[in-house]
Amino acid sequence: MNIYLVDGNSYIYRAFHAIKGLTNSKGFPTNAIYGFTNMLMKIVRDKKPDALCIAFDTSAPTERHIIYEAYKAQRPKMPDDLSVQIPYIKEIVKAFKFPVFEMPGYEADDIICTLAKKAADLGHTVYIVSGDKDMMQAVGERIFIFDPMKDAVIDRTGVVERFGVEPERVPEVMAIAGDSIDNIPGVKGLGEKRAKELLDEAGSLDALIEHPENITNERYRQMIIENMEDLKMSKVLATIDMNVPVDADIRSFSIKEPEWPALLEIFARFEFRSLIKLVPSSRTCSAGSFSIIKNATELSDFLHRGCAR
Repeated sequence: MNIYLVDGNSYIYRAFHAIKGLTNSKGFPTNAIYGFTNMLMKIVRDKKPDALCIAFDTSAPTERHIIYEAYKAQRPKMPDDLSVQIPYIKEIVKAFKFPVFEMPGYEADDIICTLAKKAADLGHTVYIVSGDKDMMQAVGERIFIFDPMKDAVIDRTGVVERFGVEPERVPEVMAIAGDSIDNIPGVKGLGEKRAKELLDEAGSLDALIEHPENITNERYRQMIIENMEDLKMSKVLATIDMNVPVDADIRSFSIKEPEWPALLEIFARFEFRSLIKLVPSSRTCSAGSFSIIKNATELSDFLHRGCAR
């Protein structure tokens, strides 16, 4: 199977910022709901996946927050006009029958990469739908990154071109260079280029940590020594947990026919006229039935054509 694993929180934020000022006639904000739904349907239409699931973050702190209180602390609070839309986004996901995973104490990234590894080990081809660079550490023989913003697929060669190291060593680069998005401190003053040079010289991050005295450049040697604790912590923060105890039957990820009546009700509630036209009903489709989709390809074709059957 070709399986697409979607970072739900990333999609929500992208949808929210991509569309401004959309509300229904009652003034309820709908931009994230509408954008998220369209983005999901675009994947189904364009990529025709055999299976798809979505992971969301929870509000519970993770081990990274316990290790480093300032982890992601620089991120602004979720806007109120976005937070009120999230329950309805999850309603739509449920109506599409896409499996959803949320686990307190774990980030969506950890869940997605764990599921990707499980699926790849079973011989499936996996596409992680995300533009986040830290996800690149999960790329493997059967695991790829699909960046929807760039419409680009990244394989192991692409990761090496981006970071200068193999996917499994991406956390080593991030541990030294840090990451402003997730507020990973790294070693202040050393970017990705210098990180790669230091790793090439030492052979690995562990060797660099164990024997910083072997660093040739005196300035960089002193920077590493002075920031050793931040470096060790940053390695933990940058490493995605690919062994989350998630109970998942990969076969259940297969795309199914949506709950059309539920989708119709939601789309009508928020006045998504263009989406309402995609929902089969006795009034809008000659099929006169909600059970007309037999497989993933038929669903993607149907969403592409609407009700022109």
